[in-house]
Amino acid sequence: MQEIYKIDKSYEWNYEHGPTFEGEISARPEIQKKTKLWDFELNSPIGIPAGPLLNSRWIELYGKLGFDIPVYKTVRTVEWKSHPEPNCVYVDMQSQLTEKDVGGEAKVLLHAPKKPEDITITNSFGVPSQAPTVWMPDIGKANNALSDGQVMIVSIMGTPDVGRELPDDYGRCAKMAVEAGAKIIEANYSCPNVCTGEGMLFRDAETSSQISKKIREAIGPSVPFLIKMGLLPPDKLEEVVRTNLPYVDGFAGINTVAMNVRKPDGSPALPPGKERLRTGLCGHAIHSAGSHFTQNLFHIKKKLGADFVICGVGGMMTAEDLHGRLQNGADIVMSATVAMWDPFLAQKFHELINPSSYTRMQ
Repeated sequence: MQEIYKIDKSYEWNYEHGPTFEGEISARPEIQKKTKLWDFELNSPIGIPAGPLLNSRWIELYGKLGFDIPVYKTVRTVEWKSHPEPNCVYVDMQSQLTEKDVGGEAKVLLHAPKKPEDITITNSFGVPSQAPTVWMPDIGKANNALSDGQVMIVSIMGTPDVGRELPDDYGRCAKMAVEAGAKIIEANYSCPNVCTGEGMLFRDAETSSQISKKIREAIGPSVPFLIKMGLLPPDKLEEVVRTNLPYVDGFAGINTVAMNVRKPDGSPALPPGKERLRTGLCGHAIHSAGSHFTQNLFHIKKKLGADFVICGVGGMMTAEDLHGRLQNGADIVMSATVAMWDPFLAQKFHELINPSSYTRMQ
């Protein structure tokens, strides 16, 4: 257990002082076969989703640790402050969550689990962002910090009430990211920890597709573009995929399962109170939900005869979990929670599996 992101510190502290890593980075096994992702030839299909990679220092470290598809933390067209600390607390959740658990009750765990693979946490930041004058040049630094066979995705989000309609702000943010050097864009349509509506866009097929259209117009036809999604039933997921497919090149999910998280006395786990009662759970408890989501996306892809990238996210806590999600139909896989405590996850994957030996779903 290494705590790379210090959950007892503020988001701002981690941005300025992190990552805190101790250890030796081993040489990678010989790469037998490259992973094809659009026009990129990559060392592996392993990455970290938007969340813990706050700036170029974080991208550089995790790239060296063997995560070949890091996602730069979600940026906005305006500076946006984080929710107050704490932003993460351990959650006592022994069972695997399903769609029926969304909006249900959970209790905090008062001590850290002994093993990284057992961790379930809340994740309540409110999608903070540095000002564009900060993140735009830093994207260039992050790109330069990566090695051959690696590529960075930049996560973007629109912001309401900034003098533009929300779809226009999404488009503007995506265009700014590309101008800063983003090679792949991921639009964040799923975050239960914002109160202004943009975090639940993945549930709205019509609105999300309108925004995706704006983004595609803004970045042009050549830049690959994914959307991040949360948990949906198969029929609703297919509707969202169908409406967005004319504009996007891939779908990523899931990030969290939203629940009401309380202290043992019943009060909200996170300050300043009831407005942060419902937060996103991630880690071990969402493994099954994330796996089913990937399987559903894969079957929709086959049903539609479509060609899009499936980015499997959610609850993968071991190297075996990552391999299993690839077997379930994901083209690339990403893990955030466990990588905050086990920086050697990618190394374990590379040692476990030869990328040429993946057994894909048929």
